[in-house]
Amino acid sequence: MTVLAVAMQKGGVGKTTTTLSVGVELAQLGARVLLIDIDPQSNLTQALGHDPTAIENSVYEVLLNPTHGSGFATITTDYGVDLVPATLALAGAELTLAGRFGRELLLRTALQDARRTYDYILIDSPPSLGVFTVNALTAADSVLVPLQAHVFALKAMPQLEETIQIVRQLNPSLRIGGVAVTMVDRRTSVNAVVEDTIRRQYGDVVFKTVIPFNVKLVESPAAGQPISVYAADSSGARAYRDLAQEVAARYGK
Repeated sequence: MTVLAVAMQKGGVGKTTTTLSVGVELAQLGARVLLIDIDPQSNLTQALGHDPTAIENSVYEVLLNPTHGSGFATITTDYGVDLVPATLALAGAELTLAGRFGRELLLRTALQDARRTYDYILIDSPPSLGVFTVNALTAADSVLVPLQAHVFALKAMPQLEETIQIVRQLNPSLRIGGVAVTMVDRRTSVNAVVEDTIRRQYGDVVFKTVIPFNVKLVESPAAGQPISVYAADSSGARAYRDLAQEVAARYGK
């Protein structure tokens, strides 16, 4: 099985959309998929149609009780994937966990049973470095990076690479397993230049599939539906379908 931390230390690059869309498409291919929302904003949870205020057990309770596993907080969705949701309680959890021994390893401990149950676990991490991002990276086999075709997003990559290097002290095999170029607008020459730079810099790690800027991808999370349901024939849905197939081919599932 494969655990992917979907991470980028910059907001607005399509991180949650990529976690959700790739996860749902992998499930459509027949894989058993668990999505984990470890971002206090709870965007992934809401994008799957769940109200964070109505959830009893979440990733917060999982981090507090890692030896209990993640199953007690896992909920079934309507889209073929299971979810460990996030709630507003996560916002104050960094202080709660600050003095906890081994706090960087809590999620990895909690996912030991889930590793035997699922083919893929995708973790939607926050856009900033902190205990939640470190937990996601420590639990992961590799990092899937949604990288917006924008100069500022590209400039944020060294920070992520530095973070990965630090986390390797806890998870020596951690690496960038794939870069997905997102929010590409073919009408602008700047996007093409940045995409070319990304491909020259990261080579075969970059997926061939490019995720276009598509208004349906912006609308679908607000509707509480993955793009494959909200607008199945849109360019965004087709692109994520192709990306999921590349992910499946790369990880051999």
